[in-house]
Amino acid sequence: MRYISIIAILFMTACSKNFADKKTVINSGSDLLKLNSEICNKYKSNKLNTFGCGSAISSDLEVSRTKALLNAKVNVADIVGSSILKSEKQSRSETIKGIKSTYKTTEENKILETSLNNYQVVFTKTFKQGNQFRTYTVIKYENQS
Repeated sequence: MRYISIIAILFMTACSKNFADKKTVINSGSDLLKLNSEICNKYKSNKLNTFGCGSAISSDLEVSRTKALLNAKVNVADIVGSSILKSEKQSRSETIKGIKSTYKTTEENKILETSLNNYQVVFTKTFKQGNQFRTYTVIKYENQS
């Protein structure tokens, strides 16, 4: 009876951890999608805090970590201090064959100089993916009131 209790407790403990906590190696594309969904969707932005999830892959562990942190910062900066610029250009010219009309539209998302002082890293974990390292980093930035 003791053995069954111990096995049941171990089984429940193993099942209580989420996929990202148990995983150390990414073996397939479905593992990658599941990790990305679990890690990045766990942290939701609200009126008080903005969360940014960053992911990066590199053959160097430290480069992977640095790139993931930068990616998370860019995601927060995109929410906190970006602007959308749109320009349209229409021209018409008359030729021997008739009127030639051209239209061009350009849309850009520009991240202006944004200060992200006092952000906190709330999650970071590195996984082995083939011969490379994939790091996920989530940061929390407190919105100014």
